[in-house]
Amino acid sequence: MKDYTGAFDPSLQLHDLDHGLLAHYAREVMLANHIHDRSALSVVTLDFGAQAQTDVACDEWMCTSPIYNARLRKLLNAHGDDVGAALKGFQFDIGAPHNFAAFHYDLIAPDEGYFWLADCGPYNYIHDVTNADHEAEVQLCVHMEDPTFDATVMAVNPLMRCTPIHRPPFKKDEVPEVGPCKWLVSVQREIGLVEDCPLLAEVQDTLAAQFEFDSLPQDGTGMADYSGEFKRDFRLDDLSHSTLVTTCKEFMLDVFLLNYSCHHSIAHRFGEDKIANIAQQQYHHLAPLTVHRLRQCFGIEGDDMAAILKVLQFNPFLPRDYFDVGYRQLSPNRAQVWLNDCAGYREARLRGIASLMVSDPEQPGFVRLAQEVNPCAIVRQIDTGEVADAAGDIKLAWEIVIDEQAEPATQSAMAQVIAHQMWDIDNTTHRYNYDYYDALAGE
Repeated sequence: MKDYTGAFDPSLQLHDLDHGLLAHYAREVMLANHIHDRSALSVVTLDFGAQAQTDVACDEWMCTSPIYNARLRKLLNAHGDDVGAALKGFQFDIGAPHNFAAFHYDLIAPDEGYFWLADCGPYNYIHDVTNADHEAEVQLCVHMEDPTFDATVMAVNPLMRCTPIHRPPFKKDEVPEVGPCKWLVSVQREIGLVEDCPLLAEVQDTLAAQFEFDSLPQDGTGMADYSGEFKRDFRLDDLSHSTLVTTCKEFMLDVFLLNYSCHHSIAHRFGEDKIANIAQQQYHHLAPLTVHRLRQCFGIEGDDMAAILKVLQFNPFLPRDYFDVGYRQLSPNRAQVWLNDCAGYREARLRGIASLMVSDPEQPGFVRLAQEVNPCAIVRQIDTGEVADAAGDIKLAWEIVIDEQAEPATQSAMAQVIAHQMWDIDNTTHRYNYDYYDALAGE
């Protein structure tokens, strides 16, 4: 399937997508993590201040990157503890979404390599909205990046570190043509070990961190894994279809884990009672951009129930399999959504926007996505017995109704801030021009 312009298909799976569309969607899932990050940290800053934003961001990434880095390298058979293995991990890192953050790589030796950003969406955002404020750039590119980049490579080798060659802050019109930053990745034999984030063990203990996807038979084309040599110009389209399907699911779980860690940090630092309201705010803030990008990716048009269900089906914040969700259209203006028994339902500690279905079923966060498609959409919880003939052990159920007499839902006042510079990113595939950037770098 090359797009989703046809009828709503309740049984549609990722492997049914055309390879190019699947790779495009996988990049959208990577980008969704930055949509989550921007929306969540904006709320944290408004509620608790700039230092809290830095603290929560560092907790979030340092409690998650060691988990998803190991998961993805296991999936891809990208084993080892050298710099090549670390650079492979960066190529699949949910924090380095392809096309939004233009990472380039150079592997020099097993214990030495480089990455640099020819263009960086997160930096561009801060540089733009703060008018190149040095304090804001240092907060992102030093206080946040130093500990989190190190945590990522230390998941491969505890003696590995990232050392900046150049990076912000820069004056308004003085960003280097080669790009805003370049980093050395090296194994340093004589270096003190750094303690893990205190919250890491708690996140590692979640069902999400330990979740295993079913293995899929290989289709015989593309890279079944990444056990071979490091490819500096790797792109997701290079993977086999079945490996790309599981990678996409891993990306969705990565986004969930980061969102989980973010809210876990907020609860730990500021109180358990803070996270429910923040999760509702966050879903409201990110809904317009998320729906817009899903429409672009799949060609979803209209404001009818079919369009609502298509968007919900590919919600990047709801990891497949970990959450087992069913959808059914009953009429042009009525549908049902239900949650079967699954790891997401049984998670001991409920955190983040996806878990609102379980922690606050009367106000499940996905209503914001439905209302972004049609502001007259209403979601209400129903008895599981009303979902007739649905397969699975149903634990929770909802009805979606388009009520033209209802007062239309309003868009978040923060939505445009969240969407800034992300609205029309081209997420179609391309390879970066290494010759151009190597020449600029004098390499």
